[in-house]
Amino acid sequence: MKRLRIVFATTLLIFALPTWRILDLLAIGSPLELPVAGALVLWFSLFLLLPLKLFLQKLPVPVLGALALSFAVGAWYSGPLSKMASRDPELNHCGPLTYSGSFYPIRGFLTEAHQDDLDARNQLCWVRKLIARVPGRFDEEAEVEFYTKLIRDRLLKPELKYRVSLPLIALLYFRIHGAGGNASSAKELYDSLHFWITQYTEEIQGRSYSAWNWPHSDYIQWEYGLVERNWQKLIEGITVESN
Repeated sequence: MKRLRIVFATTLLIFALPTWRILDLLAIGSPLELPVAGALVLWFSLFLLLPLKLFLQKLPVPVLGALALSFAVGAWYSGPLSKMASRDPELNHCGPLTYSGSFYPIRGFLTEAHQDDLDARNQLCWVRKLIARVPGRFDEEAEVEFYTKLIRDRLLKPELKYRVSLPLIALLYFRIHGAGGNASSAKELYDSLHFWITQYTEEIQGRSYSAWNWPHSDYIQWEYGLVERNWQKLIEGITVESN
């Protein structure tokens, strides 16, 4: 029984890191903070506290409860995105308790595949932050034009512009111009899709990594490749239909 308990606890710890990484997708995609905080607390309890209890059976339950509560408070107040200004794309833009937010500051000590993964995810959090900070409404067309120019200048700042960011950039422009905009807004949305696809060209799927990066390198190239290939096909399809 003891051996089975140790094997189960070890298995949970092995899957803790990849599961934590998957939760980044919720942090980047969800407009609400509660689901992200709840998912992080569930992950912390299941993949860290439960193995801790299995290894140290004499550990009091109130101690585990206090740890879970402390983590829950931290997850709620830290949020899925950091509080850092969006003017600088190189800052840490993912939440402090997310996978990317925790490892981004030390990415220089990791392998190339992990560095690319964290850089791309941080850029996704940055664009997601830009989306969240779009004003609720614009009173005049001039305000839309001014804000669009501001966003254009910001999006041109990153030295490495990852293609995986393009779907979020499209959502950003959609938020600015609105779903039911006039004909000129629709044209600007269309033009922005094709403009940014010529700017955000950095692809992870075609990178060459050393053997030290395996197996993480193979997985992230497959993962990012799904977006990089399919978004390119989607934009090309829109172009053909428009012509």
